[in-house]
Parts: sequence; C-alpha cells; structure tokens
Amino acid sequence: MMRSFKRKKPEIAKDAIIDETALLIGDIIVGKACIFPGVIVRATGKKILIEDDVAIMDKAFLEAHDDMVLGQGSIISHGAILHGSSIGKNVLVGIGAIVLDVKIGDDAIIGSASLVTKDVGDNEVVMGIPGKVVRKATKEDADEIKKIREDAWKKAREMME
Repeated sequence: MMRSFKRKKPEIAKDAIIDETALLIGDIIVGKACIFPGVIVRATGKKILIEDDVAIMDKAFLEAHDDMVLGQGSIISHGAILHGSSIGKNVLVGIGAIVLDVKIGDDAIIGSASLVTKDVGDNEVVMGIPGKVVRKATKEDADEIKKIREDAWKKAREMME
C-alpha cells in the first residue's frame, strides 16, 4: 500500500517486488528492490532512497527524520528497526537489530538483536547491546550475504506467482 504525505508519494521502479501488505508512506524512491510482508517504510520527515537489489524482510520498520539511503545489495532482516540511519552497500542488518541515527559503512554486518547507536565503518561486524565492533567482515561473510540476498529474491519472485 502506498500513501502520500504532504503531497509526496512513493516512486517505485517497475521491476521492484513489493508485497501487498507492505506500507510505504511519503517521499520514498524504491529501485529494483524486494519488500516483504508487513514492512513499514515511513518518510514523513525526509526522503528515503532504497537502491537496487535491496531486500527488506518481513516486519522491518524504517523511519526517516534525516535523508536515508539503503545502499545497493543490502539486506534489512526480519523485524529490524532503522531510525534515521543510512546503510551502505552490501550490508546485512540482522533479525531484530535496532539501528538508531547512524551511518553504516559498506560491507558491514549488524548482528541479530544488536542495538547500534554509533557509526559503523566499512567491513565492520557489530554485535551486542550496545553494539560493538567484534571483527572485520571476511570474503566468506560477503559470499554468505550474497547467498541470503539471492534467496530473498527467489522467495519474493515465488510470492508473486
């Protein structure tokens, strides 16, 4: 479902896959992304740009009070919350993670159930409450993120059948 806010309405790429139960409100631009059931993306303060190959999984919530970007190839997992945060390219935000008002660098990983309140650099793996850098991301991590993204796209296509 798409809703306008202050005359700004989501713009959706023709090859995006968006579940009918997802709710997108306001100044949002969606590239070739897949957005799963129960997702809420609310841009009632600033703009949200969702780049190509992004997968936003079930019941994630995103809200912008500053401009937000979800970088190409990133995955926002089930139940994750992003508040005013921009995400780099090929980032994995784990299940139930909360990311508050920060910037996440390219190829970073935010562990499931983590609470991130400080910026995260490129290739950093962050876990815990509060989130702390525990190591650098590896080639194996990048390969796993690619596999997760491919699986998400396969599921999204199957749901549209």
